[in-house]
Amino acid sequence: MKKHGKLIYGSSEHSADLLYAIGVFIPDPILWFSLDSKTPFLIVSPLEYNRVKKETRNKLNVLSFSDAKEQFELDDLSPASQINGVTRHYGVSKWMVSPEFPLALVRELEKNGIQIEPEKAPFFQTREIKTTSEIKKIKNGIRLAESGLKRALGIIQESKIVKRTLYWNDVILTSEILKGEINSIICKNGGSANHTIVACGRQAADPHCTGTGKLFANKPIIIDIFPRVSSTGYYGDLTRTVIKGKAPEIVRKAFDVVLDAYQNAQLKIKSGANGKQIHQGILNSFTKHGFKTDLTSKVPYGFIHGTGHGLGLEIHERPRINSRKCLLKEGHVVTVEPGLYYPEWGGIRLEDVVVVRKKSCTNLTEAPVILEIP
Repeated sequence: MKKHGKLIYGSSEHSADLLYAIGVFIPDPILWFSLDSKTPFLIVSPLEYNRVKKETRNKLNVLSFSDAKEQFELDDLSPASQINGVTRHYGVSKWMVSPEFPLALVRELEKNGIQIEPEKAPFFQTREIKTTSEIKKIKNGIRLAESGLKRALGIIQESKIVKRTLYWNDVILTSEILKGEINSIICKNGGSANHTIVACGRQAADPHCTGTGKLFANKPIIIDIFPRVSSTGYYGDLTRTVIKGKAPEIVRKAFDVVLDAYQNAQLKIKSGANGKQIHQGILNSFTKHGFKTDLTSKVPYGFIHGTGHGLGLEIHERPRINSRKCLLKEGHVVTVEPGLYYPEWGGIRLEDVVVVRKKSCTNLTEAPVILEIP
C-alpha cells in the first residue's frame, strides 16, 4: 500500500503554514512532516529543542538533531539527508509539499527517487476557518491598527493649514512622518507594521501606493494599516480615508457612495453567501451613481480591486471576495474594503474586518468612520 505524507521545510518566521503547524517562531529552516492522521513530527536543532517543547501548544513529536540522526540512520543533518532518512524509515512513496518548498531541494530529492508534489492550496484546509482563539488574535491585530489610526488622526487634527500644506510641530507634515508615528505606536504596543499606507491626493488613486511627501489640506488621505502581532504572527487590517479641511464635492459624493457600499456589503455577508454576488452588487451600485470602472484603461480607474480577502497568519489569504465565485463559510474572517480611485483627484477606501456567522457577520473593527477633520 502506497503511503503519502505532507512535508514542510522552511522557517516559521516566513512560512504561515509552518507557523500554523507548530505555533512557534523559529528563524532558521526546519523540517516538519506528517503521516496519515498520526501526530506530526518536527526536527529541530539543540538550540531550539527545549524552547519548542515548552512553547508549542500543538501536538507534535519534537525530535532533536541527535534523535533524528539515530532514529532515521542519517549520514549527516542536511535537509535532503533528513528527508531521505524519513522516507526510507516510514516507506513513504510521495510527499505533498507546501508552495514555498525550495525547488533546489526538490531536484536533489528527485535524484534519489523521492516523489515530490505541490499540495493544492490551501496546504491546511483548517486554516480558512478560524477558531475562537484565532479570532481573538486577529482582533488584537486590529486593535494595534486602531492604535496607529488614533495616533494619525490626532496628528492630523493638531496640524495647521499653511497655504494648503499641513504643518505639525512647526514642520511640514509628510507621509513619511505620519507613517513613522503610526508604526512607532504599534511597535510600542507589541506589534510590527511594514509598508503602512499614507497616500494623499492623486497618490491615493493607486491602491497600494504607500505615499510620499507633503500632506495637503482639502485632499483625501488614505490611511491603510496592517500590523502583525509580534507574539502570535496574526495580522490586523484597517483603512480609513480622511481630509483635513473641506472635502471637494466629487470626493464627498464618492465617500458617501463607498460608505453605503461598505455598510451594505456587511449586511449581506453570512454563511453561504456568494462573494462574487456581493462584489458585483458593489460594482453595479458604483456605476449607478456615476462612478464607472475601467480595468483596461492605461491607468485603470473606478473600483479596481476585490471587495475583501481572508485575514490571519497572512495579510492576504483565502477566501477572496471578488469577481470569482466564492461561498463564504461560518468562521471565515474577511476584510470588507470597497474603494474608488480616479487619477484626477485621488481615492476613497474604507475597510473593516468581519467574522462570517451563520446568519450575519460580526464586525471586529471599532474605529470610527469620519471624512473631514477640522
